[in-house]
Amino acid sequence: MSASQATSQGAFTREELEKELLHDYSTSSTGVVPRGERRSLYHFLALWVTLAAGFTYLFLGFQYHDAGYSLVKAVSAGALGALCYLCYALPASYLGSRTGQTHSLLTRSIFGLVGSAIVSLLLIGVAAGWTAFAFNLLAVMYDGLFTWGHVVLIGVILAVVGIFNNLFGFTGITAFARYLVAPVMIVWVLYLVIKGFTDISGDVLSATPPVGDLGPLPFLSGISLAIGSVMWGNEPDTWRWGRPRFFWPALPYVVALAVGLVLFVIGGWMMAQVSGAGPFDFGPAFKSTVKYSLFGALWLGAVVATVLQIAINDGNYYEMVNGGQNVVGHVRQWKRWYTCLVMAAVAALVTWWFPHIENGFFKVAGWSAVALPCATVVMCVDQFLLPRVLGLNRSVDRIPEWRTAGAGNWPAIVAVIASVLFGAWGLMLFPGQTSAPSLGLVPVEAWLGAGVLYLVLAALVARMPNAKALLGFALHLRREPDAPVPAVPLEPTPEPEPEVTG
Repeated sequence: MSASQATSQGAFTREELEKELLHDYSTSSTGVVPRGERRSLYHFLALWVTLAAGFTYLFLGFQYHDAGYSLVKAVSAGALGALCYLCYALPASYLGSRTGQTHSLLTRSIFGLVGSAIVSLLLIGVAAGWTAFAFNLLAVMYDGLFTWGHVVLIGVILAVVGIFNNLFGFTGITAFARYLVAPVMIVWVLYLVIKGFTDISGDVLSATPPVGDLGPLPFLSGISLAIGSVMWGNEPDTWRWGRPRFFWPALPYVVALAVGLVLFVIGGWMMAQVSGAGPFDFGPAFKSTVKYSLFGALWLGAVVATVLQIAINDGNYYEMVNGGQNVVGHVRQWKRWYTCLVMAAVAALVTWWFPHIENGFFKVAGWSAVALPCATVVMCVDQFLLPRVLGLNRSVDRIPEWRTAGAGNWPAIVAVIASVLFGAWGLMLFPGQTSAPSLGLVPVEAWLGAGVLYLVLAALVARMPNAKALLGFALHLRREPDAPVPAVPLEPTPEPEPEVTG
């Protein structure tokens, strides 16, 4: 190891944390992660495995069992959901690594002022919903282990203190992930699965369990639920710290998806089978599972659950903070940790309200599957297809201030709103909605619809004399002459390898 590398490794605990406490490259003035500060593949492997090694995926397998899925059917739904997510995630991640910008800052350049505000609010809302689900679930598990009660109060307290790692930006969440969390949880669930295969008869494993209180779940709906469970939608936030190569994130994604949507789905299915608990009895089922596979060490189960839920919610808080930074990070004297405190308050409020939402897990997973991905697909079309198909090249190298951003990219806004409404209708997410026609794999259809509709509307608008204004180009781009611009290559021109922090 060179002296400069050793210095970089030593700075991991002090200089890097102090620097990212201030900005984390999330405002218009410091919004692009320099190539020299991109992280190694190990960072991302550790982070994404941790984000996938969560109780959300155990809960997903638990729900599959209650919906009458056999083990094979549950694993198939999870694996197909993982494949759909991977097809979306690779271009979404490349968008972040090529630009070095957060999801929210990219919306300012691509969607304009109105669109950026809409997408940032969607981003904060979806992430707050997942945070509320996770900490309510953790409080339910505490109650199952120790009969503490006060589920809502404990969940709210956890939502407030859970913001801590995000005070230190990307370095804070990756440090916590790779040193404390994933290995313990994966070993435990692997032991649970091996013990389950040993103890549960083959006939039971291959049989279809009785349908529980939530009723049957069509197979395509099960795949959609898996997509929503694993979906972040703000992949540029994380991968802006990575190498700008299209397939570079493939290994972390494949390993993480195998852990979350295969291994943990099996573990959750076995939790339900071993405990015999219903869909609303995850706390008692968790206690039974601890007795079954953690030698009855309830305190150890509580420690593992706490550390893991905090770690996975680092990703949700990171999403919320970056969305907030897009809105207020440019204000004079505003510090990034102010945004962290505001988002902790938002998460606490949503956590308090979450128990009032009927089938909250299904609602959050549904919105997660369509809301942000549709916006991300539109941004990918804008950056990767419009230059090739229409000759429209929107540079995002310079992040516009709010006062110089375009008013709105109206074709993009219409495409996102229409596709999200379609997805919400198809997944029965509207209040009071009790039915919807069988529409197939709704999330994927919504993504494709967003991309195709934006491409068509942009082609129509491109013929108009004020096309750049209608497409939300920032003021500095509208002043440039309309000279032919080469299409953006899918892979950037090779550059010397930057030194990365390990």
